[in-house]
Amino acid sequence: FKQKTAYEIKECDWSSDVCSSDLTKPNAKIYLLYPNRTNGVQSLNVSGKTFKVNIVNCRLSPKARINEHLFWILLLVLLQRIIPIRPVRNVIIRSNRWLRTLDKADFVGEIRGGDSFSDIYGLRRFLLGIIPCLVAILMRKNLVMLPQTYGPFKSRIARAIARFIMLRSHRIFARDRESIALVRKLLGHKSKDKIIEFCPDIAFTLEVALPEEPDIQPKLDRSNSAPLIGVNISGLLYVGGFTRNNMFGLGVDYKEFVHVMLEQLMEQTSAHILLVPHVFWGGAEGDESLVCRELRVLMGAKYADRLHLIMQEYDQSQVKGIIGLCDFFIGSRMHSCIAALSQCIPTVGLAYSNKFRGVFETVG
Repeated sequence: FKQKTAYEIKECDWSSDVCSSDLTKPNAKIYLLYPNRTNGVQSLNVSGKTFKVNIVNCRLSPKARINEHLFWILLLVLLQRIIPIRPVRNVIIRSNRWLRTLDKADFVGEIRGGDSFSDIYGLRRFLLGIIPCLVAILMRKNLVMLPQTYGPFKSRIARAIARFIMLRSHRIFARDRESIALVRKLLGHKSKDKIIEFCPDIAFTLEVALPEEPDIQPKLDRSNSAPLIGVNISGLLYVGGFTRNNMFGLGVDYKEFVHVMLEQLMEQTSAHILLVPHVFWGGAEGDESLVCRELRVLMGAKYADRLHLIMQEYDQSQVKGIIGLCDFFIGSRMHSCIAALSQCIPTVGLAYSNKFRGVFETVG
């Protein structure tokens, strides 16, 4: 942490061989293996330096090329596992880019978008998400579970599969104490043989890159003494989850709640409010920039001069920089809250799962 006085993260064994500075490899080649339409190379700016990250894609679409389909990759790895003839196994591995990349990897980490190893988003999503883990395990790679929340597991199937993966993981890092307890309970007496450690969510270290002139309308007047409250509205919660039917079992109507919350903030304070989208694409999770615009229309002209919108898409570091302009923050997306917390901004999380409590507790 850069703000060392703001946070005390204890009991994290930074001397472990995975975290050790002796293993810092500035020239390492990084490959991201995840569902994407295409392969390619992506640029990543860290500490003023530009790094190239290789994208190795897989797909689930029936229109996908066979060699990129996730189920085909799983079938190939099963074949190479059961065939006893090494030259044949090597041919199978070389025939597929995903398998070739895994085969050469010195380190294989699993992070699930830095969020949750859980079936709270639905059993289907969980099952599809664990296939890359199974591929790595079947290839006898040392799989490291990177910092994330573990559980809850609503179904016995998810619980059994999670236990299977964890038992075969080389090391397990959790971003909150509750997850460590859950993993130990899930593994039972076998947890004594596993390295299970706490590590803060990696988004705490995400760099800030505030745009020189953020495209915010109406423009923010920072000379104004009125506080600025940042509000992140979750597009996923706004549409009722993936099922569109309150899949997280919220005790209130989320749409109505955020509208009433915004009205009360406007009526009872002199604050300006900045609506902060966290997801800019459409699809199942909804484009949150469109949700923000809809809310501004619903609020009407009465508060138009105090309700601000981000008018263009920014990357993760730029959004974090914009969040850093706020004096107070209210977020429905976990990582929007972390963007605020890591900049010492008082933050309220609108929680839809236990993961919020666990991560908030790690910073007191």
